Amino acid sequence: MTNGLSKATADPDARKLLRAQQKAGMAAIYKGFVKRAALTTDQTDQLNEMLADHIMDNVERVTTVLRDKPAPEQIDQIFAAQEVALQEKVQALVGPEAFAQFEDYTKNLLSTLTAEQFKGMLTGDDKAKEEKSKQMAELLQQETQTALANAGLPPNYQAVPALNFRNIASEQVGERGLKLLDTIYQGVADHGSTFLSAEELAKFQEFKTTAINNSRGAIALNRNLMAPISN
Repeated sequence: MTNGLSKATADPDARKLLRAQQKAGMAAIYKGFVKRAALTTDQTDQLNEMLADHIMDNVERVTTVLRDKPAPEQIDQIFAAQEVALQEKVQALVGPEAFAQFEDYTKNLLSTLTAEQFKGMLTGDDKAKEEKSKQMAELLQQETQTALANAGLPPNYQAVPALNFRNIASEQVGERGLKLLDTIYQGVADHGSTFLSAEELAKFQEFKTTAINNSRGAIALNRNLMAPISN
């Protein structure tokens, strides 16, 4: 055991299990992109492997950052470089047209996942729920871009807190990520009355509180698992 190993990767069996879990999770998250881009079975398998490797590489980087404690701007450079490396691999795999869809899909993960999660809390028949969910996704995209611009962050900054490893690597950055999520969701609550009822808006406020608490807990848990093991 050394300071270069984390609790999540020190044991080979634990590392293997973690990678398998992350591969399955990322495959589920990106299934919408796979369908939209009409990837072949082989391309899909390779993409899922790339995403799993990306997660595991970032786990090691989190451990290093938690050990060395670099400045926030250095943390951003570390993970930005890893994101560029993944993008280059994906583009080489799927080609420029599908890669553009991949970038757009990744940028809008918060809106896609939130709208899907909240759909079951909407009222009306299936058609009405589908339309409201679509409108919510569009509003979430707008509020996300506004919040990112106001925070001085790039438009492709990952706003799903648990999927942005910067939040795990730094408590300071993690709090910023949670504040960003709160701002985005509050924007939806403030501007969603054109298609959401008062009852649905109240449910969304509850959803917002739960989502932020769950994200905070997930970040803290992962930070603990990825922390370096002391000699």
